[in-house]
Amino acid sequence: MAESQDKKMEGMVAIVTGASRGLGRAIAKAFAAQGAKVVVSARRDSPTGLPGTAGETAEQIRSQGGEALALACDVTDEEQVMAMVGRTIEAYGRIDVLFNNAGVMVLGATILDIVPETWDQSVAANLRGPYLCCRAVLPTMIQQGRGSIINIGSRMGSDHEQGGGVLYSATKAAVHMFSFCLADEVREHNIAVNILSPGGLRTEGSAAIPWTQRDWDQRVDPEAVGPSAVYLAQQDASTFTGRLVLRAEFGETWGV
Repeated sequence: MAESQDKKMEGMVAIVTGASRGLGRAIAKAFAAQGAKVVVSARRDSPTGLPGTAGETAEQIRSQGGEALALACDVTDEEQVMAMVGRTIEAYGRIDVLFNNAGVMVLGATILDIVPETWDQSVAANLRGPYLCCRAVLPTMIQQGRGSIINIGSRMGSDHEQGGGVLYSATKAAVHMFSFCLADEVREHNIAVNILSPGGLRTEGSAAIPWTQRDWDQRVDPEAVGPSAVYLAQQDASTFTGRLVLRAEFGETWGV
């Protein structure tokens, strides 16, 4: 009994999108380790061919004594998102946390390099995905009178000199403003909406980007983001909402 009381997310149900590898997998495992029932969501197959599946993440969680449900979902597809949320409610009866991690990164390409199809795919994954997922979970959170939504932000969405380029930086800036406005919109329902900027990470995806090698030794493993994500997952509108926070400053300027 004492062990369960020590777990910060005991009894909570969390959805983590893009959880087949990298940051999403690390966050799903961190939530589960703190007692949450975790819905591990990801596309069936990676368009980039990177390894990892939602099922593998869920199996890792279960092997460590946690509870997880793997659901295939393309967050750009409204029907799949609604089905994923419906399955979550059927399985667990509630949704306390939504961690919108799924997204794509296109860096180093100029506007003349980026064809409309690539532009549309990035906007769909990085902006339409969080919109669809938030819209799907909010009725349940409103009914509960509590919830926490965490969107992934980036310094590239706030500072044009960070190298995000016209596409990635534009989508992240949009996610930032979407989150600020949504936080105001759902504050009356006691739902927190925050933006977590994880900083440079050592993941399978970032390893495939050549220029990340120049600061590879300064990057952190995705597991380092876990404590800050767990903190945000516990918040509601009465405690901490409408904030853009940096993982690197957790425990210093916020989350103290």
